[in-house]
Order: sequence, then C-alpha cells, then structure tokens
Amino acid sequence: MKRLPAIFLALAGLVGAQSIPTPEQFFGFRIGADKRLARYDKIVEYFNQVAGRSDRVRVRNLGPTTNGNPFVIVEISAPETIKNLDHYKALERKLYFQSGAPTQAERDEIFKDGKAVVFISNNIHSTEIGSSQMAIEMVYRLATEDSPYINKILNNVILVMAPSANPDGQILVTNWYDEHLNTPYEGTNPPVLYQAYAGHDDNRDLFLLSQKESRMTAQLLWHDWFPAIWLDEHQQGNNGPRIFTMPATDPINPNVHPLIYRLNTIFGQAQAAALEAENKEGIIYNATYTNFWEGANAWSGWWHNEVGLLTEVASARIATPVVQRHAAAGGGSPPEQGRPGDAESRRPPEPLDEPLPPPRDVTPRTEYPRPWLGGMWRLRDIVDYELISTFALLDAAADRRETLLRDIYSINANTIERGKNGELGYEDKQNAYAALIPTTTQHDENEALDLVNRLMLGGVEVSRARKDFVEDGEHYAAGTYVIPFTQVFARYAKDLLEKQTYPEVHRAPNAPAEAPYDVTAWSLGMQFGVKTVFAKTALPVDLPLEPVGSAPKFVLSVEKSPGVWRFPYTGAQSAVVVNRLLKEGAKVSISKAHGSDLAMAEVSAKPDVWARAVAGFEVTARNAPGAPRELGTVLRAPRVGLYQSYMANMDEGWTRWILECYEFPYTTLHNKDIQDGNLHAHFDAIILPDARTRDMIDGQNFASTVPEYKGGIEEKGVAALKEFVAQGGTLIALGEASNLLVDRWPLPVKELKRTLSREQHYAPGTIVNLQVDTSHPMGWGSAADTYGFYINSPFFQLTEGFSSQKISVVARYPNNDVNASGWLRGEEYMRGRAAVVAIEMNPGKMVLFGIRPQHRAQTHATLPLLFNALYWSAEGDLAPMGSPASVQQQ
Repeated sequence: MKRLPAIFLALAGLVGAQSIPTPEQFFGFRIGADKRLARYDKIVEYFNQVAGRSDRVRVRNLGPTTNGNPFVIVEISAPETIKNLDHYKALERKLYFQSGAPTQAERDEIFKDGKAVVFISNNIHSTEIGSSQMAIEMVYRLATEDSPYINKILNNVILVMAPSANPDGQILVTNWYDEHLNTPYEGTNPPVLYQAYAGHDDNRDLFLLSQKESRMTAQLLWHDWFPAIWLDEHQQGNNGPRIFTMPATDPINPNVHPLIYRLNTIFGQAQAAALEAENKEGIIYNATYTNFWEGANAWSGWWHNEVGLLTEVASARIATPVVQRHAAAGGGSPPEQGRPGDAESRRPPEPLDEPLPPPRDVTPRTEYPRPWLGGMWRLRDIVDYELISTFALLDAAADRRETLLRDIYSINANTIERGKNGELGYEDKQNAYAALIPTTTQHDENEALDLVNRLMLGGVEVSRARKDFVEDGEHYAAGTYVIPFTQVFARYAKDLLEKQTYPEVHRAPNAPAEAPYDVTAWSLGMQFGVKTVFAKTALPVDLPLEPVGSAPKFVLSVEKSPGVWRFPYTGAQSAVVVNRLLKEGAKVSISKAHGSDLAMAEVSAKPDVWARAVAGFEVTARNAPGAPRELGTVLRAPRVGLYQSYMANMDEGWTRWILECYEFPYTTLHNKDIQDGNLHAHFDAIILPDARTRDMIDGQNFASTVPEYKGGIEEKGVAALKEFVAQGGTLIALGEASNLLVDRWPLPVKELKRTLSREQHYAPGTIVNLQVDTSHPMGWGSAADTYGFYINSPFFQLTEGFSSQKISVVARYPNNDVNASGWLRGEEYMRGRAAVVAIEMNPGKMVLFGIRPQHRAQTHATLPLLFNALYWSAEGDLAPMGSPASVQQQ
C-alpha cells in the first residue's frame, strides 16, 4: 500500500483543522467571558466533534460517573503518535518496569522513541471551574494550530487529560450558577455536596479509592497509561496570590524519591517563569501546601514515581468577577501557613457588590517576587493563567523529553534496587524488604482482604505465599499476602502501610513547631485494623509466591446445623450479612462466650434467604449438629434517620456512603423534617454528622443565601430531638455534633477539647490508639485494642449525673501512647479520657462519638462501633449476653 506524500497529509490536516469550529463559534461566547459557563456535557460534545475532525485528538469514555455521566478523557499528540498509541503505551509500561525490567535494547528504545506522557486533571473541585473552561481552548489550539511551538509539543508529548475529574459536580455547579444569574444569589455555592458522597473530599480519596471517579482515575494512571507527569489544576481563595505553582513547602516525606521533589521544582518553576514572562502578577511557590501528606490527587503520584504538580489559581465567584481593594506595595507580612487555600474553604459570604479587603501579603521575596496588590479578577483571568502555565508545562516536557524519561527510569531502577537491599526510605533506621499481611491471625480477615484490594487498585503487585514460611523468626501460614519491595510502586505500598512520623518544621531556632497543613496520618493498615509486618531480612529464596490477579472475595466461616447458621461477628462486613438477613425477616441474634472478645451471629432462616445474604462471599461451612446454642440478643433492623443540612457537609456525605455500602436503609432528614417532630414514630436512631452547634441550629443566614436553604433546625428542632429521646429514640452524634448534646441536655459529660487553645492541643489528622469495652453492646465484634481517627475532635470527662441515667465509656484513650501515627500536639490532655460515650436515658439513648468512626470511609476499624449503635437503637434496654433479649424481633 502506497503512503500519501507528506504534502497531501499536511493539506488534509489543514482542511480538518479548518472544519473545526472555534470555541467561540461552538459555544456562542468567548471562553472565560463574565457570567458565561460551558457545561460539561457540551464540552464533551465539542471534544467529540474535534476528535472526529482531527487526527491529533482521541476521546475515550472510561465509564459512568456516580450520577451516570460519562467520565471522559482526551488523548492528544502528533497524528503518527495517535495512530500508534498502543505502541507508546507499551513503551511507557516498560519505563515503569511492568512485566519486568526493560532490557538494554528496550531501555534505549524508550529513550529514543518514547514520549513524555503528561496527565492533566481539571476541576475535581466543582466550584473551581476555570480549568474545565481552559481545557476547551487548550484542546482547540493543540488540534488546529500549525506552529513550531505546538508541533514540538505534539511530536514529543502525549497529553492525557480529564476536562473535569468530577463531571457530576461540574454540571451541578453550572446549573446552579445559571439558575441564580442576575439575582442576589449569583456566584454562591450549591447547598449540596458537588460530589454525591465525598464533596470537596473527592481529592482525598486517591488512596482509599472508594468513589467511581477515583477508581477510574487510578485505573488510567497505574494500570493503563503510567504517565511520568501529573498536573492537577485547582483554585484557591481570592484574596491573596493569583497562582501557586510547585514546589510546595516543608516537610518532605522520606518515602518519596528525592529526584521527584527536584523535578516538581523544575517543572513547577517552568510554569512560574512562563507566567512572569507574560507579566502576570501574584505568582507564589513554597507556600501553604506541604510535601509530606499522601493526599491531594497528583501528589499521590509522588509515591508512584511520577512528577506530581499542583496549581492553585485565585477564584472568582464561579464566573462572576470580584474586586479587591488595592494595597500599598511593600507592606504587610506573609500569612501563617497551615490552613487550606482552596476556594471551597475560603469563599467569603460578602454581597456581590462588596469589594474584598486589600491583600495582606504584599512583601516581595524569592518565592513571591511580584505580589498581587488588588484589583478586578475575572474568570477569564483564571483561564489565561491556567493556559499559560499548562502550555508551559507541555513545552518543558517536550524540551526535556529524553531527560525526563532517563530520570524516571533512574527513579524506578533505584526503587527496585533499594527494595532489593531493604533500603527504601532514605531516613529509615530499619530495613524493609517486603510487607506481609497475614490472614489467619487478623481480628477480621475480611479487612485484610479489603486492604489487599485497595493496594492492588493503586497499582501495587501483591502475591500469596504457597507454603508456610519463617521470616525474622516468626511463622507465617501459607496464604499470607506478600508485597515484595522489588517493584516500582513499593514506595506507595510502604507509605500506606507504615506508621507516619511527621517531621516538625521550625522556621527559627526558638520558634514553635508549625502546625501541619493537612492530615498527617493515613496508614490504611491501622485504619482497617489490620496487622501488617515489614520483613527486616530478605524473604526466603525458596518461598514460592503466586501473584494475585484479581480482588480477593470476602470470606465467611460458618457453623451449620439444620436451619441455623453461626458465623463470627468481627467487623464491618459482618453487618452486610446481618442487614440482608434482617431485610428478609430472618431471626438474627448476637451471642458471646464469657471472657472472650469474640462475638457470634446466629441466624435462623430459610436456605434461599441465607443464600441471598451471603452472595458474593466465599463461604466455608462445617456441620455442627447438636452444637450448644447460647441464648443471645435478638436484633431487628434499625430505622435510621440521617440529618442533612444545607451546608454541604462532607461528613454527612461519607456517612451516607458508609450506610449504603454496608446496606443500612436510612432516610435523609432536612431541617423541616426534624422540626415537624413525632420522630420516634418513624426512627429508632437519628445520626447527626460532624458539625458545629451553631451550624446545626442556625444554618446559613447570609444575604447571599437562597431563601429556601436558609436556617438550621432552630430551637424547634432541638425540642423535637429532645422529644425523640424522651420517647425512646437514640441520638447519635459524630465528632463536634456531640457538643449540641452536651450543651442542651443535662448529661454527666464535659467536653474537654474546646477548653484548650490551639497552642495547647491540635491535631489536623492523626491515627490514635483506642481501648474498647467489648462487653458493651456497642463494642461487640470490635477488637479490644484498636485504632481510631482523630481530627481536632471532642474528647470527654465524665461528671456527676442523675440516677435515671446510665453512662458507659465504650471507647477510651489509653493512659499512655495516645498517638499511634502522625502529629498530635497536647497528647497529655487526652490520656485516659473517653472517646466514645453511651448514655441510657431511660427510655432513650445518646451516643457521643468524639472520634469520627466513619471518617472519609477510611476508618474501618471503628465502623462496628457506629453499626452497633444503630442496632442498639432498635432495642429497648438490651439484655446482657447470655440472658433473654428484652425486645424480640418484629
């Protein structure tokens, strides 16, 4: 087959480019124009049209989002590259040592012919909408422009881009903005979460990988494309710098290869330099965001040996301009670091016509040479800053293509070599050759299986031992999961499984330690309650390992007698089986041998009901005819109400996610539903997610609040909750919501956290040790010693109460060593204090969770405490184990 001459190919490309409408022609307005937004579905329609007329662009739909919208990515490169994407993808996989280390010849081919693969994720935070608009102009230029500059990028780079990493939210925010255009509510945020469950936490989900969007992103990044660079484009508050570029600030994480931090600086400063060259103001680096935590989107790439970049551009009010009063140059001082700079957390509620105060940080310095002094700021400014910085990254990647590939190869080879020698983490005192996850010795084997699955979703290679073995003097059974550190993502596995030690930063010799920017502990092993072990010596050379190819199924070990099944009630997955059984009317009871922490569920049901309840589990059953049956506590399905305010509460979203995942039916309650009263006629338990008392009672009452979303439960709602408890209902308060109960009821509890200053006590996100009373109904199935997540939450001291009240400490902090992982200031104030308190009011109950037992859906170890509180609500005064239940199943 003859190939067409290059001149004809060029002419064909020119005709295609000329047939592509400009963004302004297609959308009917200039991108970034005041008060105009392109909605996600229209953006996808445009990109499909561009791809249909350009041989440089390909559009792929990775699957449906949470709300059923397409999760689209765009792949862009030179026409010859697009035709052979599978070839270049194979080179990139080899660069990341997939299916083994590349040979010398393969390595040379990667350096010679490989491309700089750059992934860009936009608009994961939906009100930070500018990057979804910027992507339109970027794609148009790359698809149509025939210049040396663009051709250099196309010939050396493969761009993989998500125009919105949260399509559902982009649509929701666009609709909300358009609906309230030219009203007093223009430019406000929606009163609901813009990711159905995670809201603004959606970029905190890149290691748990619970949400559909997170899983599709992980599949693209660490199973499909393996990009060398990942840029995540955000917006921040609108009263300071105009844009943050990399590098971020101290401290650094020892599990990240040092060259990644260097490359972050090189490419981040290439972006900053391009902005300076365009005479843009307010460009800052080395501010606010730290190099330590395994948190926001692209930064999770660091542990995957990817350059991970963040930009944060100052916000408008969605697409409505803002005005900031001018400041005098050279005055002021840099603000304190430590709190988020995103648009969601700093958006002020001022009326639209009210200018912002002048910027406080106007001191020129190395990381901020030309401060922003104030003025008008528009959506178009956001688009311009993002276009300049994004093209600058692509340009730098094109210029450094071969150097980048050599650097990434070096990082990957070094990771494997250090893993082979047990030397990962350049500050470690201990060797670590592999991570071991036993199954037979866990409190809940299913959590170990779930942990393995999460690691595999993140690209980690996991194997199982095919025979018993001894490592560091300890015996491990066949079937133990083994994660060798001779793999490129070993740094990621190690970081997710080990204890975090946050390195304190002191800006001056006698200055106090700076508070961390965000979460300082995330170990999934601890949060899942799974014991993980690091091999301190090399694994036995004769140990046969079988790669795990797919997610392991949850297991259930069952004792069976005619019409009766018994299984360990040991963790969150147990609740799935229980809830399925209760839904179908089966009789379920919980019993517990005296002196043992092990609780057992006993089921009386028809075989088909049992089969449906255990669907999806790998069931191992043994016959136990005539086995002694202990008289236990009969459960019934709790009627659950979940309070949802109009303040877009992420803790409420995660609670909804957890209830749905573990199959607890629930009803959402808004302010009026609470105020209407008669709650106990419909609910056994009402959950109040983490929120301040004033937010629950008063809600939002700004001039810019849409009237139907104003207010909270108000005093009428508090009275209805009091009536609910007085009639026998159970009120469950998570985190700071506990203060509403402490303040408005005569409870024998004092909340201590709010009596301490930030200088005395502070924890932006720490894993703590917990001691659980497993004899209490709320402690059934939990481990006696476990872990919880603490994030500046309440903790309690018991005081004198009424004789009609019975108070129990369900979980407490130990007398020593409260901090299990991360950074905690003022640990001494928590020692020996109550973390979870249950109060029986005769007839109602209250449960105060100082910890957030379902925090970001990560804290599996404490989920049973929440689930048992729900089961407990469906009973009267629960009988102790071994005596007849006080309330029989309905």
